[in-house]
Amino acid sequence: MEEKIYAPPLSPDEQFERDKSWVMEEILVEKQPDKKIATITFNRPEKLNSTMRSHYIYISKVMKQLDWDDDVKVIIFKGAGRCFGTGHDVAELGTMHGHDTVGKARRPSQRKRILVDMGLKDQIFDPIHNSIKTTIAQVHSYCYGYHFQLAMACDLVVCSEDARFTHPGFRYIGPTLDLALWLQIMGVRRLKEMVLTGRPFDSAEALQYGLVNNVVPEEKLEEETAKLAKAASSLPFDGIAMGKTFLKGVIDAAGVGTGEYIGYLGHAMQTAIQYEPGEFNLLKERRDKGVKGATMKRDTIFPEGYELR
Repeated sequence: MEEKIYAPPLSPDEQFERDKSWVMEEILVEKQPDKKIATITFNRPEKLNSTMRSHYIYISKVMKQLDWDDDVKVIIFKGAGRCFGTGHDVAELGTMHGHDTVGKARRPSQRKRILVDMGLKDQIFDPIHNSIKTTIAQVHSYCYGYHFQLAMACDLVVCSEDARFTHPGFRYIGPTLDLALWLQIMGVRRLKEMVLTGRPFDSAEALQYGLVNNVVPEEKLEEETAKLAKAASSLPFDGIAMGKTFLKGVIDAAGVGTGEYIGYLGHAMQTAIQYEPGEFNLLKERRDKGVKGATMKRDTIFPEGYELR
């Protein structure tokens, strides 16, 4: 029998062309030119706003367009439904790098892993970090995975009292991705606590450790975000753009730029992780028990206070 070969990932342009009909329904973009504000809404509430590679590709395109748009000074990110977002859809984890879903195909090459992960840096971190517009994350409930990465890359974060912050990837492959930026935000001890245990930080901790600017009751979240956006949009247009560029230079001089490159290269390597007997293997559990069964199993491993749900 001929050996089954893995399906190599599509290029970003190919994937977006394939998926754009539904992606543009699940990422909503609204402009208020009179207020100089644009809002990007994660609109996949039935999946707790979980995201896929095609969403990142689209958001990166939108961010480039908004950077050139003189009707926009401030960009707000928010989530529809129960939460801001739960990160990458478990159904696509691994497969976007070229792993199959049954574990019988050849493993993807390092070149494909690197291409995908350097692409993720271009699509996830760079569009937010490099934007010349003021970016605000309006967070409620879960802020996990990709959504945590996005919120931390934003200039300002307002959250409701029920907000929770972490990255489930720490539980699958260990410390990964935007470590350099998170180190600047929360410091060594708190960063290590999060990435080496996977424990979500609640809103009070997030405020104490510098992850957010304000914590407000959920019913006040929209109002407080709007006030913050109005204040930010009151600055001179060129002042925002020049100031953001200066800030990026200072932050990158502190090591974030190089650290991000290393982080995504490291993530490409971590997709080849070797699990010891008895360790939680997400892809194996997903193959055997499905997405829901795999996530339920994951949440039984950790002690009280460390669960994601």
